[in-house]
Amino acid sequence: MHIKQERRCVCCREAHNQAEMLRVAKVNNEYLLDVKQKLQGRGAYICKTDKCLETTIKKKLLNRAFKSNLDNSIYIQLGEYEKNN
Repeated sequence: MHIKQERRCVCCREAHNQAEMLRVAKVNNEYLLDVKQKLQGRGAYICKTDKCLETTIKKKLLNRAFKSNLDNSIYIQLGEYEKNN
């Protein structure tokens, strides 16, 4: 029996299946977009909806999730992901 793992979105705060979400991982003090969800380290999850991605970028919600001031590079990566998908 396979148990579906759920994660909570940093934006809408709703729980969804982990496979349906986008993960941002902190690896060695670097924040990376983890599309395949295979990287080690602490992670934060975002719904793949346009609304959640836009709000996360606009309000810089990953700063709260990681309790740190992230540089803009991760938000630029999220914006590019949103445009391409």
